[in-house]
Amino acid sequence: MPADTPSLTITFRSDLNLLIVRWLRDVSTSELQQGYTEVLQAAIRHQASGWLVDSRRRSQSSTEMVDWLSQEYLPELSPALNNRPVYLACLVAATWQPGTAPATPLAVLAQTSAMASRKEYQVKLFSDEGAATSWLGQADK
Repeated sequence: MPADTPSLTITFRSDLNLLIVRWLRDVSTSELQQGYTEVLQAAIRHQASGWLVDSRRRSQSSTEMVDWLSQEYLPELSPALNNRPVYLACLVAATWQPGTAPATPLAVLAQTSAMASRKEYQVKLFSDEGAATSWLGQADK
């Protein structure tokens, strides 16, 4: 069952055991926190540890957003999902280049190796949805 708000959609694909999160526009810090809270609730409901996070319609970020994701949100994902590692494939625009354009908070974290790969979660950047889905299918084995 999809969950839709003005800023994002959340859909669970049971055939792929995959949570698909599509951000529809740039958001404020409070909208980001509320949205990701809803994503975690959906992940718990479906026991989904593979997430496709489509950030292609977003470009804005802030230190506050990045800090909240890295220090508060991401560390609670695995415990909330029965200590399973969580895999987040972050979709960015094909023309986006790291370091040359604004990035979403998840994309910022994916570029920082210390933050992108921990035993509790992994974040990886993709510009192709098929490649992201394939990685998530392999990662959740």
